[in-house]
This record gives sequence, structure tokens and C-alpha cells, in this order.
Amino acid sequence: MKELCQQFGPERRLIGILTEPSECTPRLGLVLVSAGLLPKFGPYRLYAELARRLAHEPIATLRFDLGGIGDSAQEFDGRPLKERTALEIKAAIDHLCEGHELDGVALAGLCSGAEDAFRAAEADPRVTDVVMIDPFAYRTAGWAVRNLLHRARRRTLRALGVYQPAPPVSGDDQPRLVNYKYMDRPEAMHALETLLARETGVHFVYTAGAREVFNHERQLRAQFSPISLGDRVTLDYFPQIDHTQLLEADRRALIEAITKRLRDSLKQSAPRNRAQFSMRTAPGSF
Repeated sequence: MKELCQQFGPERRLIGILTEPSECTPRLGLVLVSAGLLPKFGPYRLYAELARRLAHEPIATLRFDLGGIGDSAQEFDGRPLKERTALEIKAAIDHLCEGHELDGVALAGLCSGAEDAFRAAEADPRVTDVVMIDPFAYRTAGWAVRNLLHRARRRTLRALGVYQPAPPVSGDDQPRLVNYKYMDRPEAMHALETLLARETGVHFVYTAGAREVFNHERQLRAQFSPISLGDRVTLDYFPQIDHTQLLEADRRALIEAITKRLRDSLKQSAPRNRAQFSMRTAPGSF
């Protein structure tokens, strides 16, 4: 495995770290999109550890700072945030494709990075897979029943003295510095339909951090009804893992799940990806 600092974008103001195998030729490239205001190593170094694990597959990973975060300056100054983010992710994909002959490109991110990756995947036909950790989710009737039972159980355990909720952290009643609003369901449905029509692999990962909107594996298909998700949409659900994976064992479980999904997706679709990816990246294809 080797890691190299990268500068890219029209003005070379975007900064990232490229992690790639030292001997084998990577067949898949992955771009990791910044999680909120965190820089390219990710929460508790999740992105750095994931990139190094994927180098053994072999997958080349570019984790980078969006403009104004970490080491990256504003590359597309003066544009709205959503447009600027889309252009920066496209620049990262361009840079990865210029340096490698790939069968496909995947995008991944956590929280807001997941949604940014999802939007970019919809807009860029080069993307063959997208991985989203705790992205948007939409409450269903099943969610409401399960949530009611969960709350009733907690109240019962609390009354019996078995369960005691954690005390509020000082300052919890203060307004949040960042109050992120996820994309609404119609937008997510449209993007998902676009990706499925292109046979793009879409992988959802939910943790306990999404409990307020997602609380069971069956909810994935229910929240996107009536779309037929088929086998290109997959899910890993970790109700015992925290949103930011403070524990090393939790990060390891998450990393291994993502590694397996990317490995399986590339294995199943390599011949198709190779032909389609060549056409997608041909001159004049954009």
C-alpha cells in the first residue's frame, strides 16, 4: 500500500490523499466525500482506515477535503454550495480516472457526505457504485410501531430501575451550530430510479445514529415503495453501532461490511462495468 498527497481541480486548490495498492493494479476507484465539517480522515479516522483496508482488494481510494474544509481552499468560489460541492466531487472523479485505468468508480460518504455522494452519482454516468452511511431515511408505518414499542420498553425498564438514560450534556438546550436538512423523499426517489436504470449499485448503511428515522432492515424497501429495488440495492444495518463509530471494533465492522459490498459488486458486474465504463469516459460522453 502507498499513500500520496494530491492536488487537483482547475486551480489545483483541492487537496486529498490517494491510497492505492503498491503492487496490484486497482480495478475500482473510490472517492470518499467529506462528512460534514470533518476533514479527509473522517470521524475517528474512519475514512483513512477504510482507504487502507480497500488497498488490499485492490481498490484505489481518493479521500479529499471539500473546498473550505481541512486543507482545501475554495475551488469554485462564488457558486452556491450545492453546485460547488457537485463540481468538486466531479473534479475528484476526473483526477482518479486520469491516473488509473478502472472498471468503475464508486462514491461514498457519511451523513451529509452520503447525500452529496448520492447526488453526484445521479449526475455522473461514470459512477458504478455509491455507498451511503446514515443517509436520508423516511419514517414508515412500520417505523412508527417499532418506535412505539422501543419507547415503551425503555420506559418500563426505567420504571424498574434497570435502565437509566444518560444525563443531558451541558449546552444541549442551545441552538445547534449546524442543523442539516436531508433531501426530501421525491428527490431521493428520482435519483434512485435514475441510478437503477443505469444499473448502478446503491448500498445503504444505517447505524443506531439513524434510529429516529430508520429502525429495521425491512424499512429500506418500504420507504421507497413502489420502486422495485432489485439486487443492485443492498443494506447493512448496525443498530448497535454509534453514528460516528467511536469504538475501533465498530469501525472495523463497518469497514469490513463496505469492503465486502464493493468487492461483491465489482465481481458480479466487472465485464459489464468494463465495457460501459469505457463508453462513459470516452471523449464527448459528457
